[in-house]
Amino acid sequence: MKISNSNRLLKLIKNLVVNPRLIYPYLTMSVFSRRSPLDMCMPWWSFLAIQRADQLMSGKRVFEYGSGGSTLRYAKMAISIVSVEDDENWKRRVEKRLHQKGIENVVIILRLFDFKNPVSFEVSEYISAVDGVDWDVVIIDGQDWSFQERISCFRRVEPRMKPGSLIILDDFWRYEELLDSNRSKSFEVYESVGPARIGVTSTGFFFY
Repeated sequence: MKISNSNRLLKLIKNLVVNPRLIYPYLTMSVFSRRSPLDMCMPWWSFLAIQRADQLMSGKRVFEYGSGGSTLRYAKMAISIVSVEDDENWKRRVEKRLHQKGIENVVIILRLFDFKNPVSFEVSEYISAVDGVDWDVVIIDGQDWSFQERISCFRRVEPRMKPGSLIILDDFWRYEELLDSNRSKSFEVYESVGPARIGVTSTGFFFY
């Protein structure tokens, strides 16, 4: 979904008017902050989605396509987290932060893939890293240059989701087509400003 800069600004203003409690975190974590989501231990999602996920992560076994601030934040709540990364340098950065914070219930596995040339993604070791475990929560937030790889991840994961499980799909505004073709029992979308970003984004929650 492509919109003009003026419409982005209007959307931002409307979102802050509707959610005035987000004005302070928006100013301190986005507008006047140079910290990254990794520095803040925050997912690069909407603030409203982060607040919702905070209610759901306790005692869960979590798989992530893409590690980062979400890994640091939810490792404190979840039983365990397994993340798959395609970037070795980023993997080292996240692991360094985990070590600094004494977090030991996270495993990050490296599965190299060229997302700029996503040939045969559906049969890659990256997408199949989720296989073999019945996860309570799957977070789809890895690289997606073509806006198709996260959809492929969703299609890979959804048939494996057990009753009571959850898929979280970030930047949901790119993938609204999934509303017409999913097996979830219920769906929630949280659209708002978020940390380390100027505009509005949305995150989708699929409950099974």
